[in-house]
Amino acid sequence: MPRQVRADEHELAEAIRAGARRRREQAFGTYFEGRTRSDAFGSAYEGIYRLPADATGIRPKGIYKFFACLDDSVRRCPEKGCPKHLLLDSLLIHLNDDHQWTRERIAAYVAGEPAAAPPESPGTGSPGPTQ
Repeated sequence: MPRQVRADEHELAEAIRAGARRRREQAFGTYFEGRTRSDAFGSAYEGIYRLPADATGIRPKGIYKFFACLDDSVRRCPEKGCPKHLLLDSLLIHLNDDHQWTRERIAAYVAGEPAAAPPESPGTGSPGPTQ
C-alpha cells in the first residue's frame, strides 16, 4: 500500500527540483560545491532561499521551519537491501551520498511518485544502477 504523502513532502520535493534546476550538477559529500553543484538537501535549501553564485561552505539553516517532515519521523531506506532507518533529513543525504540517487529520483521518492523506482535495464526487466 502506498504511503500517504503530506503537503510539506510535496513542497519539499518541488524545492529539491527547483534547486536542482539552479545548479545542474549533483554534489556528493557536501551541500554545495562552487557555482554548479548541490546535493539533494542543498537543492531543497536553494529551492526556497536565494543563494550566492558560489555557495561553497554554506550550510542549510532554517529549512526545518518550512518542512516539518524533515525531522519528525523515522523512515526505512527505500534502497533494496539497505537496513538503515533515518530521519528524512538524514535519509536525503544518505540516498544522495551513499546510494548516489539523482536529486530528481530523491524528489520523486519524497513526493511518493512511482519515478522513485530504480531504472530498469533495457530488455531484461531487472533493475539497473541506482543512479
